[in-house]
Amino acid sequence: MDSTTNNLLAERYLGSVTYEDYIDWAVKCLESDIDSKNIRILASLQKLSDSYEVENYFNRSLNDLGWKVPDERECLMAYARGFAEQIVSGAISPVEGCDRIYRIVLALQYPREMSCWIFLDERLDPEGFSYLHGPELDQAIVSAANRFINEQ
Repeated sequence: MDSTTNNLLAERYLGSVTYEDYIDWAVKCLESDIDSKNIRILASLQKLSDSYEVENYFNRSLNDLGWKVPDERECLMAYARGFAEQIVSGAISPVEGCDRIYRIVLALQYPREMSCWIFLDERLDPEGFSYLHGPELDQAIVSAANRFINEQ
């Protein structure tokens, strides 16, 4: 399964996926030469289609491709890892990435291996519990992102 599909499933687990997201996913699949009957049907649906119909064609599309839906924890951890990689590469700001990872921490009900993100979300140093701001906060987030990537 590709990262675009994992990200879509992660947003579904987080409760923020829209039916337009599924349709856009199908269009991107076709543009990437990932094709099946159900993907074509899903890509052709109107943005205001019935939610059951859209979900049904998405699930059928995954079956067509032989892609198994990862469990929630596995999917969300991969999603968080993607945000950590974006923080380290500079694709997103450290604070934005931290906010996105914290949202995943909440959904996973505060897993121990992600506890530093709880402190960083509160702008606290996970080691000394002092308040961080500006470049200090950014550096602490980048360091946490590097550790998170390397521990996974």
